[in-house]
Amino acid sequence: MSEPSYYLGLDLSTQQLKGLAINETLEIVVTETVDFDKELPHYNTTKGVYINGNDIECPVGMWLEALDLLFEKFKKKGFSLNNVRAISGSCQQHGSVYWSQNANTLLKNLGSDTDKSLVSHLIPDAFSRQTAPNWQDHSTGSQCQSFERKVGGPQALAEITGSRAHFRFTGPQIMKIAEKEPGNYANTSSVSLVSSFITSLLCGELTPLEEADSCGMNLYDIRKRQFNEDLLSLIDSNEDNIRTKLMDPPLKCDKPVRLGSISKYFVQKYGFNPSCSIFPLTGDNLATICSLPLKTNDVLVSLGTSTTILLVTNQYQPSPNYHLFIHPTIPDHYMGMICYCNGALAREKIRDELNETGEGNSWNLFNEAVLDDTIDNSDELGIYFPLGEIVPSVSAIYKRAKFDKATGEIKAIVDEFANKKHDAKNIVESQALSCRIRISPLLSKEGNSNKNEMTSNENGTVKFDYAEIPISDYLSKRPNRAFFVGGASKNDAIVKKFAQIIGAQEGNYRLETPNSCALGGCYKAIWSQLYHLGETKESFDVYLDKHFPWGEVERICEPDEKAWELYNKKIVPMSHLEALL
Repeated sequence: MSEPSYYLGLDLSTQQLKGLAINETLEIVVTETVDFDKELPHYNTTKGVYINGNDIECPVGMWLEALDLLFEKFKKKGFSLNNVRAISGSCQQHGSVYWSQNANTLLKNLGSDTDKSLVSHLIPDAFSRQTAPNWQDHSTGSQCQSFERKVGGPQALAEITGSRAHFRFTGPQIMKIAEKEPGNYANTSSVSLVSSFITSLLCGELTPLEEADSCGMNLYDIRKRQFNEDLLSLIDSNEDNIRTKLMDPPLKCDKPVRLGSISKYFVQKYGFNPSCSIFPLTGDNLATICSLPLKTNDVLVSLGTSTTILLVTNQYQPSPNYHLFIHPTIPDHYMGMICYCNGALAREKIRDELNETGEGNSWNLFNEAVLDDTIDNSDELGIYFPLGEIVPSVSAIYKRAKFDKATGEIKAIVDEFANKKHDAKNIVESQALSCRIRISPLLSKEGNSNKNEMTSNENGTVKFDYAEIPISDYLSKRPNRAFFVGGASKNDAIVKKFAQIIGAQEGNYRLETPNSCALGGCYKAIWSQLYHLGETKESFDVYLDKHFPWGEVERICEPDEKAWELYNKKIVPMSHLEALL
């Protein structure tokens, strides 16, 4: 019998390094994890990081040691790494690793002595800095201001790079190091994102950045698909110098790029096949959308402590209030990412108020209210932000309103509704409606139904955040499919209301995704290898949709046209209410 083929996905997150392997039928065959705090306690990290005020960083040596330990675990388990045909994966986004002038030579010499660990080979001489800025870092306020001023403000920066300036983004982080650590910056030969840092280790030589992950730097001009000269000049007046450090240009995502075969170090030490292919890793959110068969106009709704929306789109409509990245596997497409701070916490506060009579943490009363059609809230809207919100960008606030159903104008701001059941219904509706509104600019009209007749308050334009958009767009553009994940997706009432309002035309699906980042890496690895070998010419989304384990997915909440049209009436008043925040 022929030997089985496996495809490995790595996920280097903040607190763990995980490895997941699948076979040719996309079945998971083995999983291993290294917990940094628990298994590498000598680095003295707290949840995987060092915290010094606003500076939050990770020890690079810990990541090296974790990679050795992960493969050692696979070997001890008896898993045949010799049958791994390809590796890809994901890493925490926005982190950056600073290589020394000796780095490439040291990487190429890894296989010369496999009795030594990666740490022994590379620490400290391969790095100009021994730590890597983490996505939680909040120390780049002045640099972020410089980035936005340079191009004319947050909207202008979002137009160029897909996002406004953020503390964690790599461009401001490199700028801070260049300013505050000029010696370390001068001694840096190359800067990797965490994703290209891992591929450099696996290949045994420095590898370029991956284009999709590069969109999380505030440096990459997404439309032009090249680094922006004005933004690079903030870091280094010598453009050639910073471009060399960034190993310009990044690897394009139009088709799979085989970086090379795995380093002799891993072949000799752990038994990898010397022909094992290394394909680019990408950022964690980007890998998440590769873990599901998402096509154009499909949306992933993660209902966790916060709410996160990921969308596959062919529309480049940037906003300072969300993120756009080049899609890591589908040409001429983007990933839209919208993050809300207020999700489960806000709902739980209303639940607890409903349960004052002794229901404890039960969701029964809350869920009954959400689906109770006898509760007439057709002229009500509520904003429930116990935490400061990102979208829209406002401080913590509660605001309840009654509006004119004919015009959409706000009639009155009220302290409370008739009872707490109204709040339960209104909070879920307002959260779902905000999601619907924010994804609308990113949806294409192709394949979407058009509404021919509009009432008086559905003509003209309406403004949300930074953009004024025809109201008709909100009525004519709908996602094709919606996939619900996260803790609250198990709540039938909440997910049904979200499904009704978001209005996916082709269906709604619910599933558990405990290892989505690593699994997305596995899927990316197998498709890339097959494409590279000429065994498939299908695009990633088509390939995955065809081979995806649909038996593990629950189809829920069939499209509800009546509910979709009902919530059209709340779009205009929602814009007026948000304008009052």
